[in-house]
Amino acid sequence: MIPVSLYGVNNDELNRFYSELPKLVEDAYEDRNYQETLFSIVGEDNIQHLTKADKWAKQKPFVWPEEVIMEVDMTLQTVKYPDVGLLEHLLTLDNIDCIRISTWMHFITNVYPIYTEKACNGLKRLGLNSPFDPKDIASYGLYVERIEGLKIHAPADGMPEIGLPRARMLQIGLERFQ
Repeated sequence: MIPVSLYGVNNDELNRFYSELPKLVEDAYEDRNYQETLFSIVGEDNIQHLTKADKWAKQKPFVWPEEVIMEVDMTLQTVKYPDVGLLEHLLTLDNIDCIRISTWMHFITNVYPIYTEKACNGLKRLGLNSPFDPKDIASYGLYVERIEGLKIHAPADGMPEIGLPRARMLQIGLERFQ
């Protein structure tokens, strides 16, 4: 049974995606920088984790007053997958968008997908309208739901077992799916 988040999917394209996914991501494990960042994030220091995620994403380091740092940290501790609604107020901070937030959440939790335009286009190729709007938390929330639906619906042989988060494998696969 197809999850609600995949309503409207083109089943033929979806099956083709799952059958091609292992080949699409076979080199994903070779991204040493990603792996080193992913596996270096341990413990509860979310602000340090954000710094590592930003370094991986080549983002300019954030400089916030202590009260903003505390608010960001409390928000990150409160949000539970797959919810993104509580992250919306972070968009009011300078140079923060859903792409950056998604990168933070991916590295902190290992379950949130990184929000990319190419992955949204891959979802569209599957018949799943997934707008890419880095300033709209609802668009990112829909993307998270779509990726979760793909995880739930994946056949046993559709998700490669290579030791990296499934959200990352689906994101890369969608970006490369033609």
